[in-house]
Amino acid sequence: MVDIKLLSRSVCLILFQLVQTDALIANRCNEGFTMLSKERWSQECFKFSLAARSWRSYDDGYERDDDTARQRSVDRPTKTAFDEFGPEISPQKPKIVVLGATGRVGRHVVRQLLETGGKDMTIVALVRDYDKAIKLFYDDCIFARKGPSLQIVQGNLVPREELPGFSEQDPNEEVFFQQKAESAAKFYGTNVSEYDNREMLPSLNEALESCIVDATTIISCVGSVRPTNLWHDVLARPLWRLLRSDVSKWCKDPKHPYYTNYLSTRKALTLAEREQRKREAAVMALVEDDEKNKDPVVVPKIRFIRISDLCVGQKPWNFVPLVTNMMQSVVFRYQEMAERMLDQSTLLETIILRPGDLVDEERDVNTTTLQVSASGVVPNPARVGREDVAALAVAAASFSNERNETALEGPFHYTLGVRWVGEDMAPYPSQGRKHDGLPDARLALKRTIETISKAKERTRRRKQLVAQKQSPPRQRANDIIERIRSQQSKRLGRIQPHGICVAVPTYFFVMLAAKTVLYPMVQVLPGGRTVLLPGLRRLNQTVISAIWGFLLAIMRNLLPLARRRRYISF
Repeated sequence: MVDIKLLSRSVCLILFQLVQTDALIANRCNEGFTMLSKERWSQECFKFSLAARSWRSYDDGYERDDDTARQRSVDRPTKTAFDEFGPEISPQKPKIVVLGATGRVGRHVVRQLLETGGKDMTIVALVRDYDKAIKLFYDDCIFARKGPSLQIVQGNLVPREELPGFSEQDPNEEVFFQQKAESAAKFYGTNVSEYDNREMLPSLNEALESCIVDATTIISCVGSVRPTNLWHDVLARPLWRLLRSDVSKWCKDPKHPYYTNYLSTRKALTLAEREQRKREAAVMALVEDDEKNKDPVVVPKIRFIRISDLCVGQKPWNFVPLVTNMMQSVVFRYQEMAERMLDQSTLLETIILRPGDLVDEERDVNTTTLQVSASGVVPNPARVGREDVAALAVAAASFSNERNETALEGPFHYTLGVRWVGEDMAPYPSQGRKHDGLPDARLALKRTIETISKAKERTRRRKQLVAQKQSPPRQRANDIIERIRSQQSKRLGRIQPHGICVAVPTYFFVMLAAKTVLYPMVQVLPGGRTVLLPGLRRLNQTVISAIWGFLLAIMRNLLPLARRRRYISF
């Protein structure tokens, strides 16, 4: 038997809660709440209903005991500084964020993480196309149930709202909103400006921000191939657009290397540094509260791994970088800008991988090994498989830094060149010798890191020997000079002249093509041979002499600067 009294009492209580929730929403609207669409209004009503329930749990109208109500108001929880840092000051479980997870290298990174990762690991794949990601990783998730967990987050590193010329305001919607806002303001006696809810919209980079929270490693596999647009990139504003690296004021193509290589890296690096600062601030607050613990506390650094290109380490006037920059929108300039930005980070550990020519073929372990260079440069030819590059990125994400890191020493920054080596790589030419590399990516990375550590140790010992032979005042002066010199070298480090190296041959070929087309056309026109043709020849000679004069002036100014010695002034 159903208790009729209990049932009726429950129904009355539910109706009372609904009425009180509606009253709370009406009260919020009377205070000047913003106008929203139907879908957004339903979402906000749901939020307000939850807020009303939580509010009534601390100050309920049914409480008749004044002492109990007063005690509940006193025990109401307050927001502390640690609430902003999240539940964990330093994440105990590894969380690896993969940017560009559906790319030709990113998909291998995700699959190898699922195969080799532990149960406690969380893999976050940031993708643009959610359906494509489901198709790619569905089988991997089925067979890797006992391994790490995979989270697929849909987001765009280059949203269309950040491109120049974007306008999201529809005139019809704006008029409709203005009419409704005026009607509501007239009814409630408020201002129209109070109904503008655009500040409540989520951030454009909300997906990326949520991914980086509690992250331990970020692997960036973002990249694109964008052919050079002859009109927009070269002819619209001659020399101006090729020489300037910032294209955010005129380029509307989200596939431009400025957006995919540089801007996406800058966003992820900024958010990761902010997350690192929060963790360090939380740890410092704990150390200040604990007066007994005076030992230095080292907060684990977030590791940022980026897959770049081997041609970034070459001179921009070499044949391969020059032709690639001419055909693909000066792509290596923005690759180098992203690398410089990572090297200058003082909060994160960064590892930059520079593979050569990427191929989809599998490596023959019997005849070919993997070479990792600590200098970031390997000789040509430099073919390497995408699976090996992904394996190296996974190994870089999981290796532990065994050196004693201090606050003065700072995080490490590695730039590594990658290629296959072997004498028998038919039908392709040989690349080095087989014993120059190792058969496994983890072993190759480990040997390279050990080589870098040994070189740093030798440098440190050499400095100690030199310091022992010097007097203390001279030693301090040399330390100050060395520190200032290193700071100036980082500050004065400039990007290589990719724009000039591309502009000179590009405009030369454009003028040559224009001359080839215009001369036959001018000869056909009436008076062309007697008037127009001599004028074009004089114009051609003037342009050539101006270009040569410009190049000679640059050479005259560069030679004295190269011979001048730079001294450090105090």
